[in-house]
Amino acid sequence: MLLVLGVLIACVYSKTLNENIYTSIDFGRNYCFRLNNFNSQIGCQTSRDGDSGILFQFKSSEDIENSLEDLKEPFIAVLDASIFNNITASRLKNHQKTRGLLLIEDDEKKESSFSPEKTCPGNGFNYNENITDISSTHQCISEKLWNPKANWLSYDDFPFGIFLITSQAQKEIILSKTQANRENNSLKPYPLWGGEVRSFMKSAQNTETCLRRGTCDPLGGYNVHVNLIPRDQKGKKPVILLITKTDSTAFFKELSFGEQDSGVSTAVLLSVIKALSTVRDGGNSDALDSDVMITFLQGESFDYSGSQRLAYKLDPSTDDTLQLRSFNLTIDDVVCVIELGPISILKDLYLYPSHSDDVILRNVSDWFVSYNSPSIKFHTVAEGTTIPPSSIHSFLRENKATPCILLTDGHDTIQSNYFGSRYDTLDNSDALATRVKDLSEIIAKVTVKLSNGTEQQLPYAKVEKSLVSEVIDCFLVNLNCTLLRRIGNQFNSTAKLPNSTLSRYSGVRNSFAVYVRNISLDFSMKHLSDIPVDRCNSTYTQNWAPIVVNDTCYGYVVNSSSATSPAFKLKDYSSTKYSTWTESRWSPNFRVRLFLMDSTSDNVTLLCCGLLYFVVLSGLIFQCHRRSDQIFPQ
Repeated sequence: MLLVLGVLIACVYSKTLNENIYTSIDFGRNYCFRLNNFNSQIGCQTSRDGDSGILFQFKSSEDIENSLEDLKEPFIAVLDASIFNNITASRLKNHQKTRGLLLIEDDEKKESSFSPEKTCPGNGFNYNENITDISSTHQCISEKLWNPKANWLSYDDFPFGIFLITSQAQKEIILSKTQANRENNSLKPYPLWGGEVRSFMKSAQNTETCLRRGTCDPLGGYNVHVNLIPRDQKGKKPVILLITKTDSTAFFKELSFGEQDSGVSTAVLLSVIKALSTVRDGGNSDALDSDVMITFLQGESFDYSGSQRLAYKLDPSTDDTLQLRSFNLTIDDVVCVIELGPISILKDLYLYPSHSDDVILRNVSDWFVSYNSPSIKFHTVAEGTTIPPSSIHSFLRENKATPCILLTDGHDTIQSNYFGSRYDTLDNSDALATRVKDLSEIIAKVTVKLSNGTEQQLPYAKVEKSLVSEVIDCFLVNLNCTLLRRIGNQFNSTAKLPNSTLSRYSGVRNSFAVYVRNISLDFSMKHLSDIPVDRCNSTYTQNWAPIVVNDTCYGYVVNSSSATSPAFKLKDYSSTKYSTWTESRWSPNFRVRLFLMDSTSDNVTLLCCGLLYFVVLSGLIFQCHRRSDQIFPQ
């Protein structure tokens, strides 16, 4: 009993002692971690047990230049996030005493542009008809840098942990400690406030090595496929494939909002589903010559992982078929691929056809241009113009004859000043909702025309602006939105919606595709009026996937497939044809904590004194033991 009581007292006392010594800093999930591909590793990591050093704040880029060489002791750098760029990062990385980096976020000091991405996203995986070697890693033409604002920070390899601090209370704690350390722009004498950071990553070197060791997992997630009718219900028709990416990336992956990169295009394509479903239900879709499949891709920010897997599945010569319920789909069935690329609030959109002499693509371009208005204007680029980084490159690399066209706001360069960064956000506004509504209806009408639809069907291609606003609210503002709550109640879901926007980083597993799938299902399901509720199952619903909602039988055709690169199915981990990105596994106890620390010389002196004290006492005890009979006579 006394032993148990003693253990409990020791545990409570040690916890209290720990709290008195350390001040823990809450950084949420805002940390940098390691990724690998076929030949390298990127990201950040600390040593296994963490790294520590004195806290030192750099107030400007000039301060780094002037103060860095004077630091002789290991240090944890503290600096404003607005001065974190490739130059300051390189200076800190190359200093042997840097043990960690704490970035203080200040929205008022946000730079006018910040893109930690590549100058040519997807370089090495973009189709270029002038390059015969498909595995070439130099397919970005030097004079055609799509992202000239890029600084490549996300592709650097840092030997220390980097954390972003956004909480005002946490920022004040850190800055108070750094101010206590400095006097007249130099360090005070010891004791000084120090920091300890820990973000140990288990993977190393490259994808092949870490997979062999079992220390990483392939990036990917899931692609979501939406068909308006079961494909084999009325025979095997050609397919029009509408695609867009749903993922994005940032230096801090959990802050990959990507609202201009993929958020708006996702909202547009979801609205297209609703508009085309209206055509289907009211405009006699049986008369259309082509089926329509809408696909939302993941993994595109990492060398087109999702579209590569889809293109690979569509290749009839592979054993990885795209099986959608009771039928298979191949590239031979696809009459045209229309991709919706990054879209901001700009009014000019550009059409990039893969083949300037293709009749179908020429018609598609002409139809889009015919819908020009003061709010939206479409432009067809000049013949021979290079196609920007986009998912259609994956289809062209698998089969260069595939008719593809890209619709995006980028002409010559990527329009966003914050491509691939946490600042890639948009304000939800009435003007944005109007733009998304208009564009989604135009895309729906062009799709109907491409299917040889009649003029009588075009007026059905409508979507309510209020519904578009709800979609935008879900994907640009808060996932705990009216639309997803209604859908959850409708499908009797008990899943709790996050009360925030969700990171679009595809990762190993990402729940973002789940929300896209749920909205797609709700927008595309068809009321099966001739099927009673008690017979609402696959036996009676003519290849529809059945679902009962509000005591009514509905059918839908919404499927998902792996967005993991074909390289992992083929076990070709050094592939230069397919994406090979993996995410490192890590220990869960990441931490940032502050404490008072003495100088190294003081610690060595204290250690020596302790050892001397131990030796003297040990000798004294030994002598007492030898002469115990004299000291304590019987």
